Amino acid sequence: MASKEAELFISMSRTTSGSSPSPRKGNISSTKVELNTMRKISKIYRALVSGIINDDEVVIKQPIGVVQYPGVAKGLYVASSSGKPALSKVGVLERNVQKNCTLVQVEIQSGRPHQIRIHLSFIGHPLIGDPLYITGGQPKCFDPEFIDESFAQDGGYQRPVKPVPGDCGYHLHAHQLVLSHPTTNEVFKITAPLPSFLQTKEEETN
Repeated sequence: MASKEAELFISMSRTTSGSSPSPRKGNISSTKVELNTMRKISKIYRALVSGIINDDEVVIKQPIGVVQYPGVAKGLYVASSSGKPALSKVGVLERNVQKNCTLVQVEIQSGRPHQIRIHLSFIGHPLIGDPLYITGGQPKCFDPEFIDESFAQDGGYQRPVKPVPGDCGYHLHAHQLVLSHPTTNEVFKITAPLPSFLQTKEEETN
């Protein structure tokens, strides 16, 4: 099985930097069409989270559901036992005890909206700079003590502040997208250069 690599520069969204299926140069129209027909194998992200993750590898299987949320017409995605299945594989790259943060790599095969933000906050390590999600995979204005099993269906709690999913500031970067060609099974790795604050010490020196 062959493997090809490409470097991309276009951000996935206004809040998550990194790679998306858009080429830096060449025949852009035909390349986009071809990329859209490919099967996504995995997506790999870099993130900087608060606190020290002790385990080198963590698998998070917390379901993600939707709650009613003022200011978000279609509702807000949160950690919920009655939500849809979601899986994230987290690998620790570096721990910074002095700054109380951990640099991680996160792999997802398929993604729910804000899955990485929700999953990392669910295990007690929200993204550095995340204005919305806190420990437990809930928004800052929801007190987990008052959230029950019917929360995902009934929602509708009032919020004292107005953080919304599109708020910027958190440290999350789409680093690599792995695709498989539908007919040849050739594997393509689309890589976005890492910002300096999401590089390991070894990567910074290279």
